[in-house]
Amino acid sequence: MMKKAILIAVAAVMLPSALLAEDKAAIMKDMKAQEEAMAAIQKGLLYGSKEGVADGIKALKAANKIATLKDNLVDYLPKEKKALHKTALKEGELVNKYADEMQKKLEKGSYSEAFAAYGKVLNSCNTCHLIIRNWK
Repeated sequence: MMKKAILIAVAAVMLPSALLAEDKAAIMKDMKAQEEAMAAIQKGLLYGSKEGVADGIKALKAANKIATLKDNLVDYLPKEKKALHKTALKEGELVNKYADEMQKKLEKGSYSEAFAAYGKVLNSCNTCHLIIRNWK
């Protein structure tokens, strides 16, 4: 009986940290996918490939889990940054908004405005990274 109690106690302590590690691994995978999508968008813009940009935007929005985590985002953030979850969520939502704006500008053939929207997406990424990672 005592062994069972010890096993249950150990499991209770280990499970949250295992789930947190799994969540962080998933977020890192999503961030890597976003990085790759941003590179594809930039390449598409530089080479005038509307299809390349559209594919990159689609991949970016699919990988942007920050905007979809909503209430669970606070669980991902480091303890000292949990209070900033609303800011991180806002920036994640802005990534999608500006990506849609970029797509619309591109469809109109306005490459300079599409580049400007790309800059807005990048700025939202950077804003979140400055806050969460303590970059200066």
